[in-house]
Amino acid sequence: MELVNMTVSECLEKRAHETPNSIFMNHGEEVFTWGCVNNVTNKVAKILIEQGIKPGDRVGILGVNSASWIIAFLSLQKLGAVAVLINPCFKEKELIDCIKIADIKHLFYTNLCGGDSTEDVMEKVRKDRESSHVKIYNIERTYKQWLKLVESKLPTERELPKQPNAHELACVLFTSGTTNNCKGVMLSHHSIVNNAREVVKQMRWDENDRMCLAVPLFHCFGITVSLLTSIIAGMPISLIHKYKTMHVCDVIERDKCTILNGVPSMFLAMVKNPRMQDFDLSSLKSGIIAGSPIYPHEYKEVCSKLNGMKLQTSYGLTEASPCVSIAGYDDPIDLKAKSSGKVVSNVEVKIINLDTMEECKRNEVGEIFVKGYSVTKGYLASDPVVCDAVQSDGWLRTGDLAYMDEDDYLYVVGRRKNLIIRGGENISPVEIEQFIKESKRGLEVYVFGMKSEVLQEEIVACIEHKKDENLEIQIREYLEKNISKYKIPSYFLFIEEFPKNPTGKINEKEIRKIATEELKEEVARRNRERLEKKEKKARKIHEKMEKEKKKHKEKHHHEKH
Repeated sequence: MELVNMTVSECLEKRAHETPNSIFMNHGEEVFTWGCVNNVTNKVAKILIEQGIKPGDRVGILGVNSASWIIAFLSLQKLGAVAVLINPCFKEKELIDCIKIADIKHLFYTNLCGGDSTEDVMEKVRKDRESSHVKIYNIERTYKQWLKLVESKLPTERELPKQPNAHELACVLFTSGTTNNCKGVMLSHHSIVNNAREVVKQMRWDENDRMCLAVPLFHCFGITVSLLTSIIAGMPISLIHKYKTMHVCDVIERDKCTILNGVPSMFLAMVKNPRMQDFDLSSLKSGIIAGSPIYPHEYKEVCSKLNGMKLQTSYGLTEASPCVSIAGYDDPIDLKAKSSGKVVSNVEVKIINLDTMEECKRNEVGEIFVKGYSVTKGYLASDPVVCDAVQSDGWLRTGDLAYMDEDDYLYVVGRRKNLIIRGGENISPVEIEQFIKESKRGLEVYVFGMKSEVLQEEIVACIEHKKDENLEIQIREYLEKNISKYKIPSYFLFIEEFPKNPTGKINEKEIRKIATEELKEEVARRNRERLEKKEKKARKIHEKMEKEKKKHKEKHHHEKH
């Protein structure tokens, strides 16, 4: 594929010129055409300039998927600002860290996830000494005003700024590391636009497709592989604000979606739900499954239950915009179940032996290094010293372990660092350990990920202390106030004395072994309860559906007579 020098805004302008009256997006009852969104974002961009946002400014966007989120993002691209994409599950402390790290002066927000009141969180951010300078906008509230701009007589003498060079920043996305809380990955227009073009080419997507967009837009999977691919291919999207299996199935059936992308836990939750068979998902043609490892037997189970769908395995990471490799469209299922496909064009990959730092031979496991147009321009972090993944020669150290076979297929086998991936979210065990230690001084803590059936990994916190229910309650309450819900451990295990190795360091392997054995019964009990709850819910839904069918039948019979 030949690389192009285009910005996100130029891609939207091109698409709106080519198919102005075609559908771009459905969100609930709302329907938008390409021409409409292009018109609205041009006018919103001019208003944002009046409000003091300048080209190059870093502007935060915080919220679950919504039409207003997409319009805010595209409007910022129109005026040449940098969109800083923030996880809506973050608590105010995590949010304030992002504001500091990215030097955000303006923050757009919609609705947050979880049980927190959005307005309460925003009020705390406004009052905090480190974030009180930030201008905060509720775009859900001003969104309806933006839509009225389509018909308004807003003066158009103000020109939009000249588009930035394609190699300048388009967005910043936050990712967890194992040595620090979070870091902002800087991605250019050139990297995300061309990566999206590569995905469209590999997946053979076009205007005849329709995507069910259920992955979060604040992730690279959402912004590059889903939103930007839609703009480039010209395909409409059915936007889902937050992944819920039955809602996704309903939307696919209703809108006849042909594409569904997702992390393994999303697909596993779908195929393991007994109600999936109540929906007609035969319109699904293709999709990408990525974001965390999946066992071959699980991948085959997903494929067998989504019969006929080209579900392509892929390897990527935020720092590479994200797609590094992808399965061939017509690769056999046995090959896709094991490998992450071949490296995409214009990107180089080498596998490095960590002992010798020399390139590995074929079929020899080492660390994945990536180089090319898609690699991040660098990191924003509170501690830049630890953000050394991008080498001076342009190679990116991924921290992932893999090997390459004789046919150039990439096989990812694990992670060099102890990163936890739960439901597609990268989680730093070090971050959780720090918060637990803050809840009570003097604790020795070890956090790791334990295999789980659907979420793939559950978080286990091992604490060096005699069993103490009051202490566990204290730790839980502190975590609930200070970190996102998805980072809170599912299991707390008290061990009176941690096993140590000869140098005095914690013997991580031994702790994992102890924890796995100790938690065996608890895990089994919770799995039983979860299954019983799911079956009970399924029975209730089935009974409700049967009552509705009977009612409809009786009504039809009455009308007939």
